[in-house]
Amino acid sequence: MSAPPTPSPRLAARGLGKCYHTYPRPFDRLKQSVLGWRGGKYFREFWALRDVSFELRPGEAIGIVGRNGSGKSTLLQMIAGTLSPTAGEIAIDGRIGALLELGSGFNPEFTGRENIALQGALLGFSAKEVRDRTPEIERFAEIGEFIELPVKTYSSGMFVRLAFAVQVLLEPEILIVDEALAVGDAGFQIKCMAHMRRMLERGVSLLLTTHDIESVRSMCSTALWLDSGQVRGQGDPRDVTAAYMRHLFGGDGTPRVAVQAPRQSEPPRPLRTPHRPLVDLLARHDLDRWGEGSVRLTGFWLGVAGAPSDNSIYHNGDRLRLEVEFRAEQDLDGAGLAVAFSIRNTKALNIITQSTFEAGETLPDVALGARLRLAFEFDNILPRGEYGLVLAVEVATPEGRRYLDFVENALVFHVAATQRALAVVLPAVTIEIEHPSVGHPET
Repeated sequence: MSAPPTPSPRLAARGLGKCYHTYPRPFDRLKQSVLGWRGGKYFREFWALRDVSFELRPGEAIGIVGRNGSGKSTLLQMIAGTLSPTAGEIAIDGRIGALLELGSGFNPEFTGRENIALQGALLGFSAKEVRDRTPEIERFAEIGEFIELPVKTYSSGMFVRLAFAVQVLLEPEILIVDEALAVGDAGFQIKCMAHMRRMLERGVSLLLTTHDIESVRSMCSTALWLDSGQVRGQGDPRDVTAAYMRHLFGGDGTPRVAVQAPRQSEPPRPLRTPHRPLVDLLARHDLDRWGEGSVRLTGFWLGVAGAPSDNSIYHNGDRLRLEVEFRAEQDLDGAGLAVAFSIRNTKALNIITQSTFEAGETLPDVALGARLRLAFEFDNILPRGEYGLVLAVEVATPEGRRYLDFVENALVFHVAATQRALAVVLPAVTIEIEHPSVGHPET
């Protein structure tokens, strides 16, 4: 059986270069304009970018890494059409959505809603298409009544919320993101990364510049390392980013940190299982949720297991307890029915995940209108940072899953930890060190 044909590139860059003229003295600029036609050259050439080539196909993501000033933004601006290349060519097959400089493309005097209409018109949408999509854009941006105010009154976070919502919900074939999400809060970053992953699954092509190596490794199929305007590495994201980190830090690319003794875990405490007051999910209209609708997640509680009272502060090493409740919207057969949760970092990576199906637990049958509550307990191996809680009720089989109700970012929370982590988890580790000995007898 022959392999399916490779799709044609949506974006192809061949030998791209951008050269600027720099003048040692202001008078040299005048001399160039007056005498340059005779062949005089009163400037120096500065190549911000030189001989860059790559191809981007449907569903692929290319992550561009490099120091500040390496040419990343120059490359994206040429692809977006805001800069003209000095050398090379760009072939584009598809509509481009670009998140470049904060607020670029927005009229500061227009309201948020007026800027949605403006961006839609620039992208070739009809007025009706923009009107139909505006409510969804407003919900995704979550800026409330500010949508009616001039964007010049927006904070940087509000700017990026609206700009991202406009670009992704107007469905580009190629999405360009230039570090814009770095100013967003943790919850919005998780939401955006998850949405970009779904866009990739639908065949959208992504071009991303970032200083976050883990985003490139987890999301991108190819990495491109630029250094002083030239390609220093191109290919597998792990290989390219490892070489880039070695270049930045020397050695194996890992910053040196002091090793601290692990915190000793406490002995197990008897757990109490009263019905906790739950966070109401049915009253939340700001949630991203989807599913077949035969169940509805109604609430949850997350806290320290065995604690005498609620505790919204989470520490690395705590034993956490998650209680989840759902309501049946029809009679449900417990066979194959499962409840699952994930804890994601700001890159939308699932760091901790579990389901009753994977754990080998079988749920009971649930009648129409009945509620079922269950609890998960697990060690908090999360390092310091921001995280989002994802909840789901699904029908799970070895062949796949059907989501009955799926809720993203049910909770965004912070984990405190005293030890710096260089990985996505920070488990409890014990260390044994043998004392040096002198004069072992030869055997």
